[in-house]
Amino acid sequence: MNSDKHLHILYLPRWYPCKQDPMLGLFVKKHALAAVKAGYRVSVAYAVPDKELPGGIKYSTEVKQEDAFTEVITAYLNTGGFSSHWRQVAAWKKAIKLCVRQSGRPELVHAHILTRTAVIAALLSLAWRIPYLVTEHWSRYYPENLQYKGWLRKLITRFLLKNAGSVSVVSDRLANAMHKQGLRFDTELLPNVVDTVLFHPAGELIDPYKIISVTCFEERSKNLKMLIDAFTLVHNVMPDARLVLVGEGADLEATIAYVNGKNFQPGTVRFTGMLQDEALAAEIRTSACLALSSNYETFGIVAFEAMASGIPVVATDVADLKPFIGNDFGKIVQQGDSSGFAAALLDVLGHPEKFDRAGMAEAVRQNFSEKMVSDKLDVLYQSVLNKRKHGREQR
Repeated sequence: MNSDKHLHILYLPRWYPCKQDPMLGLFVKKHALAAVKAGYRVSVAYAVPDKELPGGIKYSTEVKQEDAFTEVITAYLNTGGFSSHWRQVAAWKKAIKLCVRQSGRPELVHAHILTRTAVIAALLSLAWRIPYLVTEHWSRYYPENLQYKGWLRKLITRFLLKNAGSVSVVSDRLANAMHKQGLRFDTELLPNVVDTVLFHPAGELIDPYKIISVTCFEERSKNLKMLIDAFTLVHNVMPDARLVLVGEGADLEATIAYVNGKNFQPGTVRFTGMLQDEALAAEIRTSACLALSSNYETFGIVAFEAMASGIPVVATDVADLKPFIGNDFGKIVQQGDSSGFAAALLDVLGHPEKFDRAGMAEAVRQNFSEKMVSDKLDVLYQSVLNKRKHGREQR
């Protein structure tokens, strides 16, 4: 726990929960709250595009403050074109200035998700003579989702990482993908926070035939057709098996149509829509297993939420799930292998005694709880501040 309660950190996220999307970048907010738990004052400045603002206005700012935690979210009118880019710059300036007005200048700037936020962080670092940090969450470096392109973007990103006080990532797999793109930095792992108070093992009887998938319904990354194909094979062998699909997203209707084409009996596949908080936790903890069929992930938070609930996971080999899940917490299958995925689901449903439910919940608590991530953030921030202090003493 940081003994100096007055240290102030400014968070600059590329994604953050807001009225436009309450689930966007939720992992960043959980990092911010973990930093507050470590004893820091945290302000979040965020600029979010909006296609329509009330009354013809071009900007709308919302401020929330609770004890040591401040959020300033400025929406700007995004109609496309050059003017929207200028409004975005102005929105960032408005949000940052209001954070400073509310809480004073920070001692650190923490940028989440490259590259734009790190540019802002570097400029503030120069103006205020304070260090900045970068944490990357984005999958754009993976060959399956390669969006890290353009010589100028790459040049700027290399410069930003070289000059950052620290560069952290949420998984080794993401760090390796970034290194393969020519980015050089010492890997600092900063995992996402799992709410181990909300997600905990059930006291009630678990439904032995219920498979759950929590997804954003984006087919390219989540590969839901493969999951449905695998479930079809499972259902042919185990007719009592059921699949529950939780969430919303761009490809929801296409997924529903794909399921309808399989001609399942009513109730075999259920779409719940968006679930949050206890409604989501209850749906997970009463399942027999969680299925994660993604082509790529940087962390795979839903897998860890399931294991925190004592629910084994059948997942593709994404993020750092394989070494954590091992043989005791579920099964790992290669991406795109629907028959292998079906076999793994059948094994978990048919042999629940093979999996250490109490052990998986405890392992998640010890590695990814808010307390554990809070401690990691404290060490990270103090390390950066100490390096800065010693650098000044040597000059």
